Amino acid sequence: MQIFNLNIIAFIDKINDYAIFIITFFKTNFNNIIAIKDCSFDNLLNSTGIILRFVLSIFYILVFIILLCFIGSIFNIIKTIIKWILYPFKLLFKLIKRVFSPKSKLKQPIKTNNLNLDDLNKLQRKINDLEYKLNLQKKQNIIKPVYNQNYKKKD
Repeated sequence: MQIFNLNIIAFIDKINDYAIFIITFFKTNFNNIIAIKDCSFDNLLNSTGIILRFVLSIFYILVFIILLCFIGSIFNIIKTIIKWILYPFKLLFKLIKRVFSPKSKLKQPIKTNNLNLDDLNKLQRKINDLEYKLNLQKKQNIIKPVYNQNYKKKD
């Protein structure tokens, strides 16, 4: 149980580190975007650093959003590549299993005597009659009204 707790604590710490990194990333970028309001465009040589940081901040945010949007596609591509790499091995294992599986003995079909053919026909007729009666009984049970035991009929 202690190992499980340590793994959870390590996982939470790692998520915390990622969250701190992302928050500081956005804080820095938004501070650079906000700093553009203090920029004086009269003297462009002195304010090129602020303008350059503004443009880079917007570029970084766009790249971050694009990465978030396409991360699912990247994982899907990796999954497809792994699937295509492992697919021939899967087919090879199926082939080996089929080749080395024990063969079942062929069963000969049952041959009926011509003398018993009449008996078979009689049995088939009886089966058909019983099926017909069963179907009739099912239809009658469906049609029969269902009475509630708690309901009392008023006369």
